[in-house]
Amino acid sequence: MFKDSEMISKQTHELNYVLKKYEKKQSEGNREKMITLLDGFIKFEEYKPHMRKEFYQYVDDKNAFNDMEA
Repeated sequence: MFKDSEMISKQTHELNYVLKKYEKKQSEGNREKMITLLDGFIKFEEYKPHMRKEFYQYVDDKNAFNDMEA
């Protein structure tokens, strides 16, 4: 069983937490981009079990936050 702290969600506070971690602006536009990233992330088998740690790896591997507002 996974802990809640190991999971990642699309809730505003969760999105803001991750944006802050990556030193990106906590804007509506960045949150929308991140939701799109999360939807894409789920489709990749190699990132199972699709938890927070794997999402961070996905973001790093894809340089996914490069086009977000800093």
